[in-house]
Amino acid sequence: MGLGQDEERQMFHKILLATGGSPWSNNALGWALRLAASLHTDLLIVHIFEDDPPFQPQGTPSTDPQFKEQIEASGQRILAQAAQRAAQEHLACRIVSQWGSIPEHIVQLASTEQCDLIVMGTRHLIGEKRLMTGRICNTVIATAQCPVLVVPFIQ
Repeated sequence: MGLGQDEERQMFHKILLATGGSPWSNNALGWALRLAASLHTDLLIVHIFEDDPPFQPQGTPSTDPQFKEQIEASGQRILAQAAQRAAQEHLACRIVSQWGSIPEHIVQLASTEQCDLIVMGTRHLIGEKRLMTGRICNTVIATAQCPVLVVPFIQ
């Protein structure tokens, strides 16, 4: 049974964009903005502050308040830049930031916010690097209850 034309237009009502400020996240932002504009959907831009980031200055405990403040300030700048790009495209968006496991919070937010699509960026890696950095996308794809669009970044 196929979808009618009106149902097809209404397939996506809210898009969640997960951003981390990387070039591949910024590439995904461009795709999410174009999708939201063409589909006339709401856009939720999220940034998750990882509780225990794998890459942090050596000798800096993840519980150090100054380190956490720096992470939050950086994340807020990333979100502000993404919101500014949305505004330049005349798109309204809402931004959300949280502390926790990145893939778990993306999936949870997509569910609680009733998002119909998750958009994420990725870069092309091979070998062990792919196993380490692809964990976020892989976990979101495996656990999300809605479609996930993974936008590749090719240098």
